[in-house]
Amino acid sequence: MDSEPLLVILRIVAGLVVIGVGGALALRRGQELYELTRAAAPAPERSIRNAFSANVRNAVTNIFGNRKLLRWSLPGVAHFWVMWAFFVLQTTLLEAAGELFVGPSFQLPFLASIQVAGISAYDVLGFLQDAFGVLSVLGIAIFAVIRWSQDPRRTGRSSRFAGSNLRQGWWVLAAEFLVIWTIWTAHGIRFAEDHAPTQAAFVSSAFGDALAGIDPTTLEWVAAVNLVVHLAIVLWFLNFTLRSKHLHILTIPFQELSRDPERDKALGKLSTTPIDMEAMDEDTVLGVGAVEQFTFDKFLDFMTCTECGRCQSQCPAWNTGKPLSPKMLVMDLRDHMYDKGDWLLGRESDEEAGDLLSLPLVSDSPGGEGVIDYDVLWSCTTCGACVEECPVDIQHVDTIMDMRRYKAMMESSFPQEAGVMLRNVENSGDPWGVGQARREDWTDGLDFDIPRAVPGTTLDDDVTHLLWVGCSGSVDDRSKKITVATAELLHDAGVSFAILGNNETCTGDPARRLGMEYIFQMLAEANVENLKSVGADKKTIITRCAHCFNAIKNEYPDFDGHFEVVHHSQLLARLVEEGRLEGTETLDQRVTYHDPCYLGRHNEVYDEPRAVVAAVPGIDAVEMERSRASGFCCGAGGARMYMEEDIGERVNVNRVKEVIDTGADIVATGCPFCVTMLTDGIADQVQDGVIPDGSLEVLDIAEVLSRGRRRLPLVTADPD
Repeated sequence: MDSEPLLVILRIVAGLVVIGVGGALALRRGQELYELTRAAAPAPERSIRNAFSANVRNAVTNIFGNRKLLRWSLPGVAHFWVMWAFFVLQTTLLEAAGELFVGPSFQLPFLASIQVAGISAYDVLGFLQDAFGVLSVLGIAIFAVIRWSQDPRRTGRSSRFAGSNLRQGWWVLAAEFLVIWTIWTAHGIRFAEDHAPTQAAFVSSAFGDALAGIDPTTLEWVAAVNLVVHLAIVLWFLNFTLRSKHLHILTIPFQELSRDPERDKALGKLSTTPIDMEAMDEDTVLGVGAVEQFTFDKFLDFMTCTECGRCQSQCPAWNTGKPLSPKMLVMDLRDHMYDKGDWLLGRESDEEAGDLLSLPLVSDSPGGEGVIDYDVLWSCTTCGACVEECPVDIQHVDTIMDMRRYKAMMESSFPQEAGVMLRNVENSGDPWGVGQARREDWTDGLDFDIPRAVPGTTLDDDVTHLLWVGCSGSVDDRSKKITVATAELLHDAGVSFAILGNNETCTGDPARRLGMEYIFQMLAEANVENLKSVGADKKTIITRCAHCFNAIKNEYPDFDGHFEVVHHSQLLARLVEEGRLEGTETLDQRVTYHDPCYLGRHNEVYDEPRAVVAAVPGIDAVEMERSRASGFCCGAGGARMYMEEDIGERVNVNRVKEVIDTGADIVATGCPFCVTMLTDGIADQVQDGVIPDGSLEVLDIAEVLSRGRRRLPLVTADPD
């Protein structure tokens, strides 16, 4: 040891006290968090052991590659620098441990002796430590500027940090900076005492120059104090991390690796728990009505939220003045989970927990008592923008749906107007109550016949496709025109297809998104049976509705319904590419395409609809600012199509304003819900005098292609 005996003793004792106290507190908190996740509801299929091999690639790219973070260039790059600095600078903890017992002269063994082309391993390490230290400080400065410029105390609701724990964010930045500063000070002392293991540490050498000339004994004391302070900051930061939004750096590996291996992204399908009404008893719980009924992966979601607000900035509800913020919903559930922690871990009796046990998870009315407000729960359109933007892959939509299921099925508590839709779906097979007897009316004006699939009778081999028309396409007058255009295009391209006609019924999607899971499961099981009975599992199912597409493609496999499903945009794009459909009439019009959430974000179908529109000569295609994965919802998803929207601005009006800004003559889309909502939004703007009547039209992509071509001779070859 190269220090005076008293200094050595003081340094070691002080360092060990800091490590002992800080380490013990951290271990205790870590144990609490581990036990808390074990107190959640079991999810055997969502264990790390079951999912590890399937999810490791996605976890590596998202965690180490910052795949989603880098979509926002500046904060993404800043985070990348800080995160990799965290990894590289872990080597300084080994140096600190050596310095504690040996002193500032300590060097990591063997590194100096490893030479490649005259460069020692310590030279490489020293350069990397300082380089990433500089990058980390730059990243911290960028984060500080972003936080200052978007401080919600000045910018209000428009800030993505509105509702976040602002002080915690600043404490994180301060701690990160102090860790770097004390590392440079420690390394600088080595330079000043002329026992630095490398000359490649360019920042540390500058610190050494600044410390040069100080009395050696004084420098030893500075080194000892700096070491203890450094260890204290590191241990404080660890304990702070375990009790703050910064916990994500420890939980995200477990969260990512416990993902459902069948879902490479947390969108598309909802989780399915089979409901057997006959087996239910008074203890049966459908959905989630208390925080402990969430599964462990949701507990990990709550712990992993960084409060960055990216989800909030993209949420259509929040952006139109509604109370739902996906971020604050997760934060509220997390805080409630922690508040209930002692009771969940058996450290607190029911009497001691008191009001926590009687507090509803969701209030029974707007502004009522509950962890989550009634209007927050029912404002969600399930568009998935929150999940798409979340850099740590939190499943906000699944969490909301768990709570909706409880409210709808256990308490019959949901917006009153949606009850009409549920009754119609259950009794008539469609949300409008028209009934199955009218489902073939749209075929009356066709100049060709379409085979009808009859349940129990297998379709002929020469029929290669089954067109799933959907409720809207069968009974809604506006949507029927789209169905006709689609059928004519398929017929002209020589696609051999059949329909179920009056034997078709609702997929159950509106009921499921409202939370009435048992109605959805009843319809799904019946539809799967019908589809199999006509041999649809050996055909290709074509859907027009994005919601039908998602249900049959992603959710029916849970009911043994394994079908090949294509959206009509995908098939039409293929037919265009093969030259079997082509635009022949020039349309000198500007067209913008609106991405349906359940086609785009939920299923990543972006290019094909645009290819169909682009097939028409003369089209001037323009993109809205919010498009593709960042597209803005029309407001109809999550069964919002059947509910009143009386808080804030209407979502469809907000979207239509963006359409108007493009100067488009036509807004094309690929979902009947979107057609309805955009049409209503345009009517609102016409009524307000923003645009003249007839200046902006809503068309399905099939209608755009149909309008841009004359009907050509029938093509006889089939695409398959």
